[in-house]
Amino acid sequence: MRRIILFASILFLTNTMVHAQKKKDLLDEIDKLRSELKTTQGELASSRKNEKSSETKVATMEAQVNDLKESNASLLANMTNFTELSNKKASNLQKTQEIIKDKDKQLNAINDAITKTDSLNLAVFSAFKNAIGGDNIKISNSTIHIILSNTTLFGDDKTYEVNDNAKATLGKIAATLNANPHLKIVVEGNSNALKFDGKNIIDNWDLSARQAASVVRVLQNDFQVAPKNMEAVGKSEYGSESIETATRIIIDPNFDEFYSMAKDNMKKNAEN
Repeated sequence: MRRIILFASILFLTNTMVHAQKKKDLLDEIDKLRSELKTTQGELASSRKNEKSSETKVATMEAQVNDLKESNASLLANMTNFTELSNKKASNLQKTQEIIKDKDKQLNAINDAITKTDSLNLAVFSAFKNAIGGDNIKISNSTIHIILSNTTLFGDDKTYEVNDNAKATLGKIAATLNANPHLKIVVEGNSNALKFDGKNIIDNWDLSARQAASVVRVLQNDFQVAPKNMEAVGKSEYGSESIETATRIIIDPNFDEFYSMAKDNMKKNAEN
């Protein structure tokens, strides 16, 4: 009986010890699992945090990409506009250069015409200078002036009939005019007489006009100068600043011929 009780006690103690060991092992396993769970939860939390950070970075990068795309599109649009503007400026510059080139041609044509006209005027001036001599012939503003005192032409500044001595000078002028039939002249009378006693003259307007007409009449009738190339003008006492009155023969510059010459030169330059 004692043996049975002893065996039972030993068996009970053995079972108790085994159970206690298993319980201890189980508790250790639970602690281990809890530790692993805590570690896993920590790693999960860290992973979630990293995931959120990554999502934020992705969103930021996507926003930056979108900004870059917009900036790129804007740059491309600006480059297109700049290219169009550059092409337009280049076209305008070319047109401007063409206009300047045409203007240069026109200026050259006018300068050539002026040079040729000045040369012709100088030749005409030399012809009259050689014909009549003296200092009574001048050039002013491309116009040749022959100045003859009224006392030389008419003997008296209150008369209007050309005296015989003056006809020799007028003959020399007429010879040069007839040698250059393209020339036109204006005979300008100037008079400042104070009294017209015994004269059938109204005033200085009348006298200066008659003096100019008398010179033109001699050039036409005595020396066959073409009347269509002459014009008589009376200036009274208002045509000269000098006290001594004088009749001026103005060799009228042929501006029509000058313009025609300039036009022809411009046309030639345009064709070239």
